[in-house]
Amino acid sequence: MLSRYTLLIIAVIAPLILSGCENYAERTHESWIEAPSGIAYDDSTIYARIAYAVNTDPELQGSNIEIKVDQGKVLLSGTAANQNQITRINMLSWMVDGVKDVDLQINTQ
Repeated sequence: MLSRYTLLIIAVIAPLILSGCENYAERTHESWIEAPSGIAYDDSTIYARIAYAVNTDPELQGSNIEIKVDQGKVLLSGTAANQNQITRINMLSWMVDGVKDVDLQINTQ
């Protein structure tokens, strides 16, 4: 007798449980899904964009900056006229897409 009731309960509950699982993909919260990989920026593109920004900025006249990029990590070395120029060079570097880190080794003249 007990096994008939057990089978009856399983027969009634099983479809309810399985019906909740059929649309699992539609019920998955978007934050649980791995985001697609973004655009990969190569070091030469990052270098070119930083160099262009630094060399064409009129406020950076008189600075002598060397730029090195390795896997999105930027090393800036050289000299600048004042602290404002160093801050501006740092800001321009961070504005370039693909930059992961900026190491400032710039001295004032």
